[in-house]
Amino acid sequence: MQKLKENKSLCLLFFLALFGLSVGVFDNYRELWMNDNGLSTSAISHVISISYIVTVFILFYFTIRVSPKKLKWGISLSLLINMITGTILICLNHTKYYFWIKFLMFFDIAFSQLILASVYPLMMQIDKSDELYAQKSFVETVSNKFGFLIVAFFLGKTIFHHLIDYNICLLVSVIFNFLAFISLLFISLNSQKDEILNIKQTKQYFAENKVLYHFLITNLLGDMIWGCVLGMPLLLLVNNFHFTSNIASFIVLGLGILSSILSILILKYFRFENDNINLFIKFGLRIILYFLIFLTNNSYILLITIFYLFLLDQPYSFIYSSYFINHIKEEYSLFLTTLRYGSSLLGKAMGTMICGFVFHLSNRLFILPALIISIIHYILATLLIQKKEQF
Repeated sequence: MQKLKENKSLCLLFFLALFGLSVGVFDNYRELWMNDNGLSTSAISHVISISYIVTVFILFYFTIRVSPKKLKWGISLSLLINMITGTILICLNHTKYYFWIKFLMFFDIAFSQLILASVYPLMMQIDKSDELYAQKSFVETVSNKFGFLIVAFFLGKTIFHHLIDYNICLLVSVIFNFLAFISLLFISLNSQKDEILNIKQTKQYFAENKVLYHFLITNLLGDMIWGCVLGMPLLLLVNNFHFTSNIASFIVLGLGILSSILSILILKYFRFENDNINLFIKFGLRIILYFLIFLTNNSYILLITIFYLFLLDQPYSFIYSSYFINHIKEEYSLFLTTLRYGSSLLGKAMGTMICGFVFHLSNRLFILPALIISIIHYILATLLIQKKEQF
């Protein structure tokens, strides 16, 4: 046990594996749990959206006010709150206490997102090597997908006289959170610094590099479009396309795995030197598909578009996202990562709220917000590609 405690990188990866399982087991089914508890589609979208906004505020507090030495305890507190809210929600299942379900779900989602966002700066206190970063990404992805896969197989089945439903998924998620909490306690940090972000210097750096604001706005719009269409993916596939929960799970899981594989292949073999071509493949073709849905009101084209969005989710992130993270001064890289994550959450929050409003409308009206925002986003992204070489 002492050797495990001394190997901080291994402890961190073990924590990530347990928390990743927790996320995979329940987070993908969260909207279905809320729908099963009588919340309307609009109410679910509001819960998700507001929780993302809450996350952004807490995340910025962590970044600006919490020193590296205190980061571990901030994550531990977030995990503890996450476990408490999850446990209460289990007890509230099918009780029709709608206000408390929505209120607690705000914080359950927010603190889950906060933990995910805080892992990277925690990792920087242990080891800044590319090897640990690659291991972190691999463990997060595999454990999340594995948790998702387990539920996809067993959801709706009876095991030991107990039906595996969404509430059981939440219970298992809380158990994995508890194990992750215990493993986090074994991680000791040697950082002697108790520094916090220098706001004045950071503002000056961003004022001298205004292209970073352009990048963040473009990033926000990209995730806003995603939220407009896929803010509640499983609920969309189950309610609007009448897939079973299991089939919908396998669709999302399978396309996610294919997206990861495709991302590696494209980066190694199919990357165009001209980023405008890469941009068109990732975002331009989406506009064409959105326009076809608007013209035809066809459900099959919408389903094809959903598959395309999942499949091209991870590939081509190098167009501009990874470029600015890799080229910014090292002392500001963590803050830019936080800003990018925060802008993504704000975009998803706004998009998911829009998704809730148009969820039960015709396919034409459902896709219209995404079409309009996509055109604006594509113009800004094209200009950003031209500007990034000057950064």
